[in-house]
Amino acid sequence: MCFSAAGSFALSGVLAGTGATAMAVNRSRAQRLFAGIPLVFAAQQAAEGVVWLTIADPAQATLQRLAVAGFLGIAVVIWPVWCPLSLCLAEGNPARRRVLTVMSWIGGAVSVGALALLIRWQPVAMVAGQSIQYVHEASALGRFTVLVYAVAALLPFFVSTTTLARTIGTTFVVSLVVTIVVYREALTSVWCFFAAILSGLILVAVLKKRREARG
Repeated sequence: MCFSAAGSFALSGVLAGTGATAMAVNRSRAQRLFAGIPLVFAAQQAAEGVVWLTIADPAQATLQRLAVAGFLGIAVVIWPVWCPLSLCLAEGNPARRRVLTVMSWIGGAVSVGALALLIRWQPVAMVAGQSIQYVHEASALGRFTVLVYAVAALLPFFVSTTTLARTIGTTFVVSLVVTIVVYREALTSVWCFFAAILSGLILVAVLKKRREARG
């Protein structure tokens, strides 16, 4: 989860199980990336579990830096391109697919920019209340993170005609807004707790798509 190592690893296990189930029941090659989203969430939460375990141990500084890089790398490098690309591949409407293709390229550009910022500022983790805050030398990365989710990772859900795409996108928006209002200082960390709900919605969407295919 986002409040302890045990919580992060427990949530990672649940997400991994959800993702494995979604992948197992999915019968559409075009939906593989979409069905695999919970597995990426699982990896992200596992990385934060390692951050929790090493944050108070100077001897584990190298491992902690790797875990921080892994968590933020998924958050601001992987998601901006994974979301639009997964929806693009699953899209059946040619016009919408063209729009999502453009969004995938934009997401790729955003990912490259995010990677450059991560390398330049090398964020470090610190405990903020009961969550982890990722701090850096400039505020640009924090603003960039919000931009990533608002443009590259959110809008494609409202363009896609994939089953439950708009419901998932709306959940994204509500979760992000609640997190900004309530947990502003630990936005990247705490928002992932709320976003885990999306994994359940994705599994439901995959199951529904399978039932529709069976006719």
